[in-house]
Amino acid sequence: MIKSDRGDSKCLADLARLGALPMSYIPEGEMAWMRELVGRRAFLVRMRTRVKNRIVATLAYEGIETPIDLKLFTKRGVEWLRSLNLESIQQYLRIIDSLNSEIEILSKELDRYSSDEDVKLLMTIPGVGLYSAIMIKAGIGDVSRFPDAGHLCSYAGLVPSERSSGGGVRRGSITREGSRWLRWIMVEVAHVHRRYDTHLTRAYHRIASRREERVATVALARRLLRCVYAMLRDRKPFMNRAQAQ
Repeated sequence: MIKSDRGDSKCLADLARLGALPMSYIPEGEMAWMRELVGRRAFLVRMRTRVKNRIVATLAYEGIETPIDLKLFTKRGVEWLRSLNLESIQQYLRIIDSLNSEIEILSKELDRYSSDEDVKLLMTIPGVGLYSAIMIKAGIGDVSRFPDAGHLCSYAGLVPSERSSGGGVRRGSITREGSRWLRWIMVEVAHVHRRYDTHLTRAYHRIASRREERVATVALARRLLRCVYAMLRDRKPFMNRAQAQ
């Protein structure tokens, strides 16, 4: 809820004065270290993606078309990029090589969490790999601190915002508040999960048929996070209800 009225602001100020506002969650020990590692790795991965996008933009600027049978950033694709002898692209490729090395170092450090029970449970979700499972676990922390799935979705900033004024409520885009890394990884997982046939992807396609694809993807990310909550709470693997029908 986005508070905009003076009355709402006064209530929040009174709660803060009385010490009745909830405290921010700060992980400790191993959980804090896990969160730091996955956050650092995610940052480097996003940086690498931005550099790759710069290469694509450079090719467009130079009027160079990628061969139809070639995928950029595969081994053959990189060899083709190097053969262009463009200094800007050569520099971008050197940056990508450096980022790949750093990402590999962090990946090896994170491999030790592959035996974690929560991580193995999360990997039963189609589209969730080792590092995304670790990132989801690190982003959530202790799932019992959330009374229900709705609170977890709110923490991830994946719920619609609400503006109240004069007794009326208007819904808007998602709040984007809370854990940005948890929100980011759930949207990334949604992009992969929609390739599978599950009860969640069937709902995704129904929404996408009448709304924007972006809206459907966010809705899928929210549904996936609700499943994550139930799985971690009940200690049960992902169940694809589409296959049971």
